Amino acid sequence: MKAKSVALLSIMIPLVTVMTIIVRVPIPATQGYFNFGDAMVILSGIIFGPYIGFLAGGIGSSLADIISGYPQYALVTLLAKGGEGAIVGTLFKRLYQHSKTLGYLSGLVGGTFMILTYFVFQLYFFGIGAALIELPWNILQCTIGTAVAYMIHLILKPTLSKILR
Repeated sequence: MKAKSVALLSIMIPLVTVMTIIVRVPIPATQGYFNFGDAMVILSGIIFGPYIGFLAGGIGSSLADIISGYPQYALVTLLAKGGEGAIVGTLFKRLYQHSKTLGYLSGLVGGTFMILTYFVFQLYFFGIGAALIELPWNILQCTIGTAVAYMIHLILKPTLSKILR
């Protein structure tokens, strides 16, 4: 791994972790919680691509689960949030070149992967009722996270284009 990647991860992993922990709304039916970490997961993929998106999203979110007392979610979170960051990073770079609007939809596609991953996990471990209770919260988390990530990206884009050349 290059020094630049290590440096970026040393910034993005804690950012994802902190944003996941700062605002948590517990969902008792599944022992999960609503949070704002998705914004940083999506932003990591948009700015730094699929590898940093996967590692920052997966590790940062899993650390938040462990720190917050939800270690039972750490492994599925690594997959769900890591996959979300990787999908966003892959799609954004490809689609944004052709259409900014399509590029920005990558957050919703990556978020859909996260939603489905958690849904299947919750369906298996908690049953259909609990999985359906958490579903709208995960959709809301994805939607808000995508909107916030894109706003931050638009604000940072002029500065980032100079730094990341």
